[in-house]
Amino acid sequence: MDEIIDKLKNYGIPKREAEVYVALLQKRELTAPEVAKITSVTRTKCYEILQNLVKKKMCNENFKNGNKIFSSVEPKIALQNILSVQEIELNRKKEEARNFGEMLTKIFNEKEKFDSPLDYIEIISDPGTLKAKWIEFEKTLKEEFLVFVKAPYAVNMNDNIEEESETLKKNVTIKGLYEYGNLKTKDEIDNLIHFLNAYRNIGEEVRVYKELPMKLAIIDGTITMISLADRISMKPELTSMIVNHPSLADAMKTVFFTYWNMSMSVEEFENLVKNKEEYSTVV
Repeated sequence: MDEIIDKLKNYGIPKREAEVYVALLQKRELTAPEVAKITSVTRTKCYEILQNLVKKKMCNENFKNGNKIFSSVEPKIALQNILSVQEIELNRKKEEARNFGEMLTKIFNEKEKFDSPLDYIEIISDPGTLKAKWIEFEKTLKEEFLVFVKAPYAVNMNDNIEEESETLKKNVTIKGLYEYGNLKTKDEIDNLIHFLNAYRNIGEEVRVYKELPMKLAIIDGTITMISLADRISMKPELTSMIVNHPSLADAMKTVFFTYWNMSMSVEEFENLVKNKEEYSTVV
């Protein structure tokens, strides 16, 4: 019987209720005092447990000669009833959780945009986190993306073409100013020209400059991301600061367009690298 009681516990039936139900299975009908005599449950507790079994539709309650008598529901039906009651309870809890979730979401959405003076500043040094942030920016762009592009790249230039192409379909303006002064070989320069044309072909406005002061991205005139190389580490590691503040974004746009206006077009850059006399100044 202990094995049967344990299996009933797996269906969410407490041990004492399982014990009483098994007792009822073995008798045609029993009163509460009779149940107490053949189980470990006290007479006082028996009434409560029998009522629980009635509510769970595992036990029938009737009157005979002025006394309450109890009998077990046929086992297969009882098990179906157990699952049905549990399903109803689960659905009730789901509905409560949904309502509670909406209440919490309302509190979350109504909080102040910035809880402290530094809440609008985020520092990132992990490359994976920076890549995820870059992709997030591209997906949520609404109007304008201004970028200083220089190595090391947070996102592979080849992999980013498809993502940016989808962004440009939303009528977003993207201006990319690419650094070339760090390139050392003709293959590296040819590779840059390849990507310049690839990005220009999907709709990005592209220009080239020899040496940019930093990696920079300005998103919708509100968010600024500045990435600076670690001056101590021998590895090409970056620390990026993301600032969600329109005043800084406005100031950095002045920096961006100062360099943009001094830069050259892709055609001018191609002509420069084709000129053998000028080639050494490029690399």
